[in-house]
Amino acid sequence: MTKPACPYCKIVNTLCFWGPRPYARWKRPTLFFASVLLTAGFGALAWWMLQRPGNGLTVVLSGLLALVGVLGVAVALHGCNACVARLFGEV
Repeated sequence: MTKPACPYCKIVNTLCFWGPRPYARWKRPTLFFASVLLTAGFGALAWWMLQRPGNGLTVVLSGLLALVGVLGVAVALHGCNACVARLFGEV
């Protein structure tokens, strides 16, 4: 039987167009922590800017960056090592 593919490989490969990166054990917890901060920070900024008129672009950009943070949290929790390394980047 073949091992089921990671549910995030296709998304990560599309967004992270650079090639594979080396995996390290510390990348998964660091990706999780950084993604939680990214999601909370940009999600709060989007919510705060929604209360003020004339900030549509800021709300959209903040919302997109918050969604990238959600992807990072999901990959850190359930993704394969290749997805974690590719999403985290070079180091």
